[in-house]
Amino acid sequence: MTLFDPKKENREKEVDVAEISPADLEETMGASAYTGDYGRATELIENTEHNVVELQELCDRIFRKSRFTRTYVSEEEYGYPYLTPTNFGSSKPWYRQINNTEKGYISKRKHDISEYNVDEGWIMITCSGSVNLGSVFLSTEFMTDHFLTHDMIRVVPKETTLEGYLYAYLDSWVGRSLMLHNEFGLGVDHIEPDQLKDLPVILLPREEREEIDEKVIKSYQNRENFLNKNKTTVESTGRLMEVIGGSTDSDLEDFSL
Repeated sequence: MTLFDPKKENREKEVDVAEISPADLEETMGASAYTGDYGRATELIENTEHNVVELQELCDRIFRKSRFTRTYVSEEEYGYPYLTPTNFGSSKPWYRQINNTEKGYISKRKHDISEYNVDEGWIMITCSGSVNLGSVFLSTEFMTDHFLTHDMIRVVPKETTLEGYLYAYLDSWVGRSLMLHNEFGLGVDHIEPDQLKDLPVILLPREEREEIDEKVIKSYQNRENFLNKNKTTVESTGRLMEVIGGSTDSDLEDFSL
């Protein structure tokens, strides 16, 4: 296991950030490697009495989809609901679809949703951006029928892994400082799946991990309920607005939010 400590030749390597590839940047350090949180995290991992494993040991896959040319449509009949990283973590991820924006849907004829959707229980990490880089989310059933951008790393926990605990660890200051210490990019920062595979994960005692996992799963279930009720209410309100203008009271008796 490594703690992302680069070899001496990498620490002294000169690079042209305008032309160098992500592969050539592997094991080099971004500015965040010199912050206090990264040093505190590595010291904590080196001195902990608990088991420490690499992230890849807890996962079936850690990957990112390839970039693609998007073909948008404005009607649900012809497209899959499309989510950007910002939409994925929003309290209104369905905003584009329900408001019928030009980029609300990805063409069914041009794209295969099975290549870009996610499964419930996957951990999603934003892999580019100057503000939201390294944001961590847990995928719920609500998200599984959406077409998701390539700009999120998919972390697929093993069946025996407590995904709620793993999510909480990665989203904690420890996980985030380890993820982001190796960011790279000029103008827009990036991280790649290969940079996360040997990220050290502290395994607290099973009982404590189960308690954290239970709390995370419950909170995301509550979020799932909120998303569904919020979307249903807004859709119903929109339909009510369409009919209320010329309707009588009797027309609205059976209409409820």
